[in-house]
Amino acid sequence: MAEALTDIFKKEGEGVKPRRIVVLDTAASKTGALSVLRDFYARICRLSKEKTDNNEWFFITGVMGLIEEPEDNPRIRVVLREDVKRSRFKRLLFDHFTGKKYLAGFKPDVIFSLQNTLPSGAERLGETVIYLHQPLGFQKIKRFSFFNRWERELAVYQHLIASEIDRSLKRADRIIVQTKWMKAAVMEKDGIPEKKVDIIPPQLPELGDLCKPITPVSPTFIFPAGAILYKNHQCIADALKILSEKGIRDLKVIFTEKREDLPWVTVPDECKDLIEWRGMLGREELTGLYRSSVLLFPSYIETYGLPLAEARSLGTPILAADTPFAREILSGYDRAGFFPPFEPDRLASLMEDLIVNSVFQ
Repeated sequence: MAEALTDIFKKEGEGVKPRRIVVLDTAASKTGALSVLRDFYARICRLSKEKTDNNEWFFITGVMGLIEEPEDNPRIRVVLREDVKRSRFKRLLFDHFTGKKYLAGFKPDVIFSLQNTLPSGAERLGETVIYLHQPLGFQKIKRFSFFNRWERELAVYQHLIASEIDRSLKRADRIIVQTKWMKAAVMEKDGIPEKKVDIIPPQLPELGDLCKPITPVSPTFIFPAGAILYKNHQCIADALKILSEKGIRDLKVIFTEKREDLPWVTVPDECKDLIEWRGMLGREELTGLYRSSVLLFPSYIETYGLPLAEARSLGTPILAADTPFAREILSGYDRAGFFPPFEPDRLASLMEDLIVNSVFQ
């Protein structure tokens, strides 16, 4: 992915002058957004060191220590703006009032936003490129409520920040998305011409032969996902209740979060012993579980859904919510089953088939 991203800034041919490129990402601090920033930055540093990239780069971040400025390369600078990250008000102030003037100080030829939006007026400073990875304003499966305490933060993104994203996309020269469904959604919602939207899927991590395949003692299911409401852990808990009531209890489900991090998930007493709250897993352990388990993926909102692609690459059986992104990633994969994300009885039925009939064997 980092390679494909850097390729869009290449200008080849004799007489092509180096450009000043500002990479704006004050929002990144963890998970996928941070991985994109670090991978892209590492690629730029490597190309610059190999003298195959002569552009001048300014990376503006909001958290100290996310990326380290190289000591021996004056063409790459890391600039810290902790104040923009400090609060939503500070971010709005930067996006609507102070951002343009601040960015103008770099005299940019290109502004590359990795945080879904552009400051007002940034399009008048040079070419603008947005990497879009926030799907809440483009999905149609769920409308979140400001009156539900677990949904409130998501409602802010869906109903308020999504409007900022829409305005930014309409002003950008180029937009990068991860999937075909996101490209179609952007074109439909914001009237963006097809030629302005590029699809660059995330790059799979090196899975390789990190560990030997394991034969589980009993059926094992894994759901590698963070503590976000739309990841839909509740669907799995409800499916386990249905299975337990039918006497099907020879199984376990592994969550990659701690119990206290998902307070909105209700787990019936009779199912508590069927769930292992492992917390964050290392890459080697996760790969081993992909090879010895069934991937459950009830999440109904994603730009891409990286675990789906990871598990597919290893031949893991997958039960996924029937969504545009899952259908796209798993197209042509014959070890996948789909269920409506808000119908745990359908998930329970698929799990039962796996346990009782071994349909994927």
